[in-house]
Amino acid sequence: MGIFLMSIFEEILNDFYRFLKFWFIDASKFFFNEYTKNSSIIERKFSLRLNLKHFFEPLYGIRSIEAYFYAIPLRIILIFISIFLHLFNIFFVFLTLFLWMTLPFLLTWLIYKWTTGSI
Repeated sequence: MGIFLMSIFEEILNDFYRFLKFWFIDASKFFFNEYTKNSSIIERKFSLRLNLKHFFEPLYGIRSIEAYFYAIPLRIILIFISIFLHLFNIFFVFLTLFLWMTLPFLLTWLIYKWTTGSI
């Protein structure tokens, strides 16, 4: 009977460990991978580094005075859009990760408050 109870207790602890590993470690890896994927998409579409590198060069190699007048404002707009999207990506991922990490503690606290009748 004692070995049977120990094996049940071991299975419960193993399941609890797997849950904690999934919730905190695997989910963190997932959110970080989503962040890097979104950052690469933003960089591919708006190219912050290339726009900063070629800021005073005309677009598409067209060497006319009009191209210079169009290139600089367009690059400024693209740089601001790229910075905004990168900051939004960082904010959204960290906010989601924070909410994900605190959800078990919040639910435990709410269940405790609900069962004690203090809500």
